[in-house]
Amino acid sequence: MVLSTKEATKTLFYHLETFGCQMNVNDSEYLSGQLEEMGYVMTRDINIADLIILNTCCVRAKVEQKIYSRAGIISKIKKFKPYIIFGICGCMAQKGKEMIKKRVPAVDLIFGPSQITSVQKLLENFKQNKRRKTTILCDNKESFQLASTPIKHQSSITAYLQIMKGCNNFCSYCIVPYVRGPEESRPAEEILLEIESLAQKNFKEIMLLGQNVNSYGYDLNLKTKENFLTLLSKVNNIKNIERIRFITSHPKDFNLDLVKVIEKHPKICEHIHLPLQSGSDTILKKMNRKYNMEQYYNIINNIKEHIPGASISSDIMVGFPGETERDFEETIQALKNIGFDSVYSFIYSNREGTLSPFLGKDVPLETKKKRLWTLLDIQKDIANQKNRYLIGETVEILVESSSKKGIEKQYWGKTRTNKVAVFTYPYQEDLLGRLVNVKIQNADAYTLYGELINGKLK
Repeated sequence: MVLSTKEATKTLFYHLETFGCQMNVNDSEYLSGQLEEMGYVMTRDINIADLIILNTCCVRAKVEQKIYSRAGIISKIKKFKPYIIFGICGCMAQKGKEMIKKRVPAVDLIFGPSQITSVQKLLENFKQNKRRKTTILCDNKESFQLASTPIKHQSSITAYLQIMKGCNNFCSYCIVPYVRGPEESRPAEEILLEIESLAQKNFKEIMLLGQNVNSYGYDLNLKTKENFLTLLSKVNNIKNIERIRFITSHPKDFNLDLVKVIEKHPKICEHIHLPLQSGSDTILKKMNRKYNMEQYYNIINNIKEHIPGASISSDIMVGFPGETERDFEETIQALKNIGFDSVYSFIYSNREGTLSPFLGKDVPLETKKKRLWTLLDIQKDIANQKNRYLIGETVEILVESSSKKGIEKQYWGKTRTNKVAVFTYPYQEDLLGRLVNVKIQNADAYTLYGELINGKLK
């Protein structure tokens, strides 16, 4: 898209806000890349923006409420600055385009996740219509084309990279398959070329993204025999990439073969995010998770046997319809038995169009809150104990950011096991993007604190 002569004579600013998962963050990177190719400049100040976009999430009701509140503030700004273009995109736009149009009449653009790479065309169509009506385009069956789409990475060290889109699992509480569409894998050759390009640009870490990365290649397999295991092996062979991570895995597809691939390849980090959701077989069956606790424990045992020292994180939901005290106690027992390094826990939220509301009696909100705080307290103690166990150990840190602390610089990075570590370094040399060894001196449930080994680097 080419800007008009009048537009080209002034700097046009865009303001972009992202809600939700790493996939949404990566989608916003593609939005930024396209907009900046058009000549827009990013601004954090919403009051000077010519274009404002909310990239949305709809996994839980609470985040939708937050988005609508934010949209109300932007609508007030637009009332006094009618020339501003206001867009709402992403999962919530896909799910409720008509509701958004009704509740936010000031919105100009509504488009779904599959149209993220078409923002230039959408803006052009809107302007050709002389801004007379809202432009809506939400087709989750549209194939996504990422290879030729400009992108602006948020980090110069870690790059997010989508290897597939969509989901075929249809967990009874989840709306993602309806808003992201069916699974579609990108060709392995395309992915590998992109990673090689990132390596040439000095990116050190790659995060492979998918709603269920373990099922990567199922839709390609008849033609290419590619799957997630072969992809990981090929990514491991790319020079100058130091670390490989991936998210998210589904327990029903996570097998011993994958554990052995992680064990074998040195660049794949020893951190596995494996959503449990519930420790009760009764609730897991209602959730349509397609595994039981015996199978989940078997996966955990395989990880601990073949990858000693690996960290395991998880997602756990409380208050699913019909969840009894016994079901919840089984979840707590699983939490204690497994000893997760970290857990993202949340209260069940009814999503329109899913089956979960019909599968049991709603759990009172106060009971949900009580269970959540119980779980959080127990997990905090587990995480604190596991992190403090590392005091005195030396760990490898990939340095990701820094800030001034008096006359010294404080650096922040992550271990291979995805634990946050902080240390200070008194010299002028910039450590960003470097792999360094840090001896852990203290720790709490969320952070490791240490000192750089051997003082000044050579």
